[in-house]
Amino acid sequence: MEMPRCLRCAKKNVSCVYPNNKGVETIIPELEFPWLDDLFRDPNTIPWEGALQSRIDAASTTAYSISSDYDGHMIRLAEPDYLLNVEVPKSSTLAPSETEAAVRRFKSWPEKWVKEGKAPFIHPRLYTGSMPKSLQDAYAACAIYATKTDQNCSVAFMVIESKANELLQSPDQTSWAPLDLLAAVQALLIFQFIRLFDGDVRQRYLAEQAAPILDAWATQLSTRTTDVRGYTTDTAPSWRSWVFAESVRRTTIMSVFLIGVYSMVKKGYCTMGDRVTALSFTAQRKLWDTTGPLEWERAKQDYNPFWTPRMNFDHVMRHAKGDDLDDFGMVLLIAYKGQDAVNHWVTTELRRILVTNVDFSQSLIDMVQREESTSPPPHESY
Repeated sequence: MEMPRCLRCAKKNVSCVYPNNKGVETIIPELEFPWLDDLFRDPNTIPWEGALQSRIDAASTTAYSISSDYDGHMIRLAEPDYLLNVEVPKSSTLAPSETEAAVRRFKSWPEKWVKEGKAPFIHPRLYTGSMPKSLQDAYAACAIYATKTDQNCSVAFMVIESKANELLQSPDQTSWAPLDLLAAVQALLIFQFIRLFDGDVRQRYLAEQAAPILDAWATQLSTRTTDVRGYTTDTAPSWRSWVFAESVRRTTIMSVFLIGVYSMVKKGYCTMGDRVTALSFTAQRKLWDTTGPLEWERAKQDYNPFWTPRMNFDHVMRHAKGDDLDDFGMVLLIAYKGQDAVNHWVTTELRRILVTNVDFSQSLIDMVQREESTSPPPHESY
């Protein structure tokens, strides 16, 4: 029997030379698979047992079992258990103009608090006795930030960062009363407004790290004030109890809303929309601006409170006047109804009162001009 020759050697008419491997002995180990022998003897034998087998049996009989329904095109498989009952947060988006409207107001509120002693979620009379240290530090940070220049910005941010860290690392958090917790959330909101939107890279990074703490504190505040938070102008036993309830509502809303808006700026979407929509507040500015029980009682009689349940602004758009809403209500109205719809609403209201109130129309025109002068360029980075 001839030795096989490769095509290359055949073309050259030479003999193929195979290496002599007689001196090399290949040892093939003998492998034993007793379970395989058992399987050949009895096909029903299970080659392994224990927890793994029970999981495989369950997966083969339930999770991926073939449905008995056959529609003529495909066989539908049941979903695995790990895919069932998984809640995925819904993504929400805002138009750029609506996001910019919120950011402009966020950036203006620290200075507004310093100059006017109030903010859309911090009532000036809530802490009449003694302002908590957390808010004192936040107020000092606002004053420092208002005087920040290119020459002193490093010193200014050093102080602001130190004050923010003191708040975030407060050793007595477990002993905070609801009023202390409210003050802490409000103070952290002020720090977030300053550091998220200033443009300083380090401060923005630190503020991003503090966002989960803001969310956790706001959730805790909401949980600890469930009963009081339900007080409206109709059910609150006193003006002070209503001021506290409305402060909690507004602070909680703004905490979640800020996190969502910043996500819009950074990612183009957010997953906080449903959480904001589930919340309610009193939109009437004249009630929020009251400074005492008598003024509050008169305002309740003279003005519609515009209670806004679950961010439903339909009744506000139908019945409210342009000066019934403050910045807090306006920024949320724009977010939920859109900038164009709000512009149309304001314009319609302006036309209605131009003839009867010249002073108000001039003040409204001045306000619009100030808004336009402070608007950022279309492509400004926050």
